[in-house]
Amino acid sequence: MRNRSFLTLPSFYVHAEPSRLDERSTEAGPLEIFDITYLHFHSVLELGVCASGRGACVVEGENMPFAEGDVQIIFPFQRHLSRSEGGEYSRWIWTSFNPLQLLSSWGAPELPRLEKLLYTRMSLCGIISRSAHPLIAELIRSVALPGDSRRRTACLCALIEELAAASEGCTPLTLRPERSFLQLEPALNLVQEALEQGRAPRIETLSTACAMSPATFRRAFHASMGQSPRQYVRLCQMKKAQRMLLLTDASVTDVAQSVGYEDVSGFNRQFLQTFGIPPRAYRRTGGQAERREST
Repeated sequence: MRNRSFLTLPSFYVHAEPSRLDERSTEAGPLEIFDITYLHFHSVLELGVCASGRGACVVEGENMPFAEGDVQIIFPFQRHLSRSEGGEYSRWIWTSFNPLQLLSSWGAPELPRLEKLLYTRMSLCGIISRSAHPLIAELIRSVALPGDSRRRTACLCALIEELAAASEGCTPLTLRPERSFLQLEPALNLVQEALEQGRAPRIETLSTACAMSPATFRRAFHASMGQSPRQYVRLCQMKKAQRMLLLTDASVTDVAQSVGYEDVSGFNRQFLQTFGIPPRAYRRTGGQAERREST
């Protein structure tokens, strides 16, 4: 697995609320069948167990197939996406958390050593082969699936140790974010919140959240994300619109308003520019044109 480059951060950041490890039961959630789940990254560790179905997981450009019973580990700030295949939804149970905060609150022994292993010795990620790494796969299941919180946290310690041992001699992943990204995280969270409320955030609001002037914010954003704040917001709007067109019956007008466009004609032009096909045609073809172009 290649190191990720922070000069080419993925296009979309998705805030993930930490999971509660004291949950005793949970249901597997569906993974959308449409190939529109975009490359994104979190600031947390994500573990998953495939409860049914099959599909593919892409991590930092590497495509890994998955099927029922497989497990997944995604480290913070790794570009990834997962999609269902085979004509039906796959279903997953996911758990997300900050591993160091969790281990610190639990009182894990040798925390500095575990932190060093986590940031300097990890190389396995994505779908973990049950045949090649049976113990690691079982530890991921033990942490990800509901159960006693102390046992799950103890298994997390063991998982870090086993991942480090299995990574011996391999090129380690680069998992620490640049300081510039951490400065931008409040703005990225605000973009998500605004779009959930059906509005596009103002650049001045984003820069204020990061305690920067608008000009400084624009420079810092482009340096870390490889695009301007306005381009990023527009792409987030288009991705939300893409999902709504395929997964809901909302009219194009309602979709436009839900992503912050008051002018439907402006929304249509931007969608066409982004995906090469008008919104109505995109819905009518089930996104097939866009998917063929992206493969």
